[in-house]
Amino acid sequence: MEKQESAILYGVPKVAYGQDGCTPFPMCVHSCGKYLGIPLDYTRAMAESGAAFRLAWNTACWDGGNVDAVFTFDDPAMVFRCGMRAMERELKFLGRTPETKKEDFTDFIRREIDAGNPVIALGVIGPPEACVITGYREGGNVLMGWNVFQEYPEYQASVRFEKNGYFITADWWENPDTTALIATGTESLPPLTPGEALRNAAQALEGRMCGTYAKGTLAYDAWKDALLRDQDFPPDAVFPLLVERMMCHGDAMDCLSDGRFNAAKYLRRLAEQSPAMAPGLNAAAGELERIPEIIWKEMIPVLGGWERGEAQTRQLAKAENRRLFAGQIERMKAHDGRAYGLIRELAEAFPA
Repeated sequence: MEKQESAILYGVPKVAYGQDGCTPFPMCVHSCGKYLGIPLDYTRAMAESGAAFRLAWNTACWDGGNVDAVFTFDDPAMVFRCGMRAMERELKFLGRTPETKKEDFTDFIRREIDAGNPVIALGVIGPPEACVITGYREGGNVLMGWNVFQEYPEYQASVRFEKNGYFITADWWENPDTTALIATGTESLPPLTPGEALRNAAQALEGRMCGTYAKGTLAYDAWKDALLRDQDFPPDAVFPLLVERMMCHGDAMDCLSDGRFNAAKYLRRLAEQSPAMAPGLNAAAGELERIPEIIWKEMIPVLGGWERGEAQTRQLAKAENRRLFAGQIERMKAHDGRAYGLIRELAEAFPA
């Protein structure tokens, strides 16, 4: 049978920062789930993927990739496996290696789109963050879909747009950050049990080192230590260096604000469904809710707003502000630590 040269799935919900949250992979899981008729919202996608409970900080450098959901667990594939389980789907993953050919990717995409299933990809436009592929043209040489970076000025040279807003790009394979594809039309699996979801949450929250990355509750120490290194904020620093520092600090705030808000919301839902476990679940949710409160009510006012403009960057560079933030980070760590202890106990109490 002759292969189609083009196919497009209309009606896949938009994926964009601020649409539901600011963590691309769960945003894509939510979008694809909604299109496929799976009862899945962003909170469930965040919590059951584990991304709501993540925090990572590279101790080797100021790393703009700290916030990537791939660092949720020590096994990079686990966040994708758990995210697809939130969709009640088995993980079918194609990674890009030096041996991978473009045709391997286009064949994968065509099979899924032709069957009526959007594809979650890493990269396509910009860095290797998740996006949704909703269609193809020219046998797969041209892709369409939603990407959180599609309207960023630095990528406009390689992007056009469908009338409905989908991006159109022919340069996706040339982007070295196009690193993987995830199918959404795979075998159906039962939903995660509360015990499984809580065990995964505890695994993400646990303080530990993985290579040079401090993760879970240990990441707070690495973040605080980085802010307290005055030599990293020299008085004569060029502004781009300070912007890099602000990006990493801002990403950690985004990660916690978005993540712990949805983690707490998820635990309170579980409490409604499991009255016997409600006291512990609500106590853990209460601890997690304090973290976004500290960010919004204490950290953001010192910076002068949520934006990452010059004013906020200059405020972060001031030693007295960074010492103030260090104390706030310590308090957030304490809340996460107490939530971790409660979640571990609850995970053991729920049936396997």
